[in-house]
Amino acid sequence: MSFMIKYWWKMNSLEYQKSLPKKRMGAGALIFNNKKEILLIKSTYKDHWTLVGGVVDENESPKEALIREIKEEIGLKITRLDFVMVAYYHESEEKTENLQFKFNAGKLSFKQIKNIKIDHKEIGEFKFFKIKDAFPLMSTKGAIRLQESMKAIKNNKAVYEE
Repeated sequence: MSFMIKYWWKMNSLEYQKSLPKKRMGAGALIFNNKKEILLIKSTYKDHWTLVGGVVDENESPKEALIREIKEEIGLKITRLDFVMVAYYHESEEKTENLQFKFNAGKLSFKQIKNIKIDHKEIGEFKFFKIKDAFPLMSTKGAIRLQESMKAIKNNKAVYEE
């Protein structure tokens, strides 16, 4: 291809890509203690418990977002995150179309648990729960994602949920 054709293709390709729809994304971490209990946080602005995590910013990967959110929400630097699931949600009356990624952050040490720090502004409290006790505390979709994530970890196979 000549230089002009390559340049034209590159410019039109970028314009085309910029015209494509953008999807909202979120990322959450399954974090455990030595009793195999799951860490949940209680936001000050939600009426249910959630996994540590949040919104993926523009030009940020889900994994990068989760590393940032873990640091912001509980004050820990955790970089080993194993992908376990992604869930797709159509737009609804309450929320826009989105993708939710879940990663297994593994088991925290006693020292890490002792070093958890929350700001009490965005995050009001944190607690470890037995998995079966966590489900009713979460939103319906959050509980489904946790259940599917636990299956993925047990089967050592990532899953897709829709």
